[in-house]
Amino acid sequence: MELRQLAHFVAVAEELHFTRAAARVHVVQSTLSASIHTLEREVGAALFVRDSRRVMLTQAGRALLPAARRALAAADEGRDAVAGVRGVLRGQLHVGAIQTLGVIDLPALLAGFRRAHPGVTIRLSHDAASVLASAAADAQLDIAFIDGPTDPARLTRIEIGHDDLVLAVPHRDPLARRASIGLGDPVLRHRDFVDYRADSALHAQIDVACAAAGLARRTVCEAQNMQYLAELVQHGLGVSVLPPMSLRAVTAHVSAVRIDPPLRRDICAVTAAARPPTGSAQALLDLLAADLSSRRGETGTDVR
Repeated sequence: MELRQLAHFVAVAEELHFTRAAARVHVVQSTLSASIHTLEREVGAALFVRDSRRVMLTQAGRALLPAARRALAAADEGRDAVAGVRGVLRGQLHVGAIQTLGVIDLPALLAGFRRAHPGVTIRLSHDAASVLASAAADAQLDIAFIDGPTDPARLTRIEIGHDDLVLAVPHRDPLARRASIGLGDPVLRHRDFVDYRADSALHAQIDVACAAAGLARRTVCEAQNMQYLAELVQHGLGVSVLPPMSLRAVTAHVSAVRIDPPLRRDICAVTAAARPPTGSAQALLDLLAADLSSRRGETGTDVR
């Protein structure tokens, strides 16, 4: 069983499409198919069910996938370790992030990392915090930037900072004239809300805070994209509890009303607890620490 075969297998398992997987690993489709067939002979079981319309993992394929990912991650870690001894990082850095971080400028951080380590290719993905946390714990991601609680048995947590959520309302809404509002304010009982995806840590945090304040918010729309939520507020579909940074593109049309008492969202970076960070992940964490230290020094306060 060769690493190349495992890489081909993982590509097909994640793409569920031989043509896309072949393009991803930079081989022709016939070579990819032959590699998969060879691997299936070696493990003694079919790994995929294929027909003219779709590709699916078999039970054997699902069983092999975690081990294949671990083997590839270990190989990458070994190559990175050797490169690190020479003072050169190489390979890939797999990063996951929720859509709106607020307390850090992730694009700037990644650009700075790339300038410092041009031999590393960055792969960035977005998803719900719970999905990213699980991927980081399983070493599918080298590092993830998330909000909400984490499992210390599976994840090493690095605190980054926090922001205070706001109530987003259209500029012409009477609530826009308020300096602050409590979630228990009776006026909110009669308002329509637009909410972020139900499987997110943000949604869960807002649910808890609203329940504690006695607010059963009337949700009329859920969206998987923060920018869409802000635009839905702009057009009057409802109000929303959001991180303030998510309103940057609509500040001419949407007001941010402070929530009192504050509803704080903690932001952190996480890596797998079962293994030390890869060389590339540690280099990114070092760059993050330097950035946070610099900003704390400028303000004399915690980064928000």
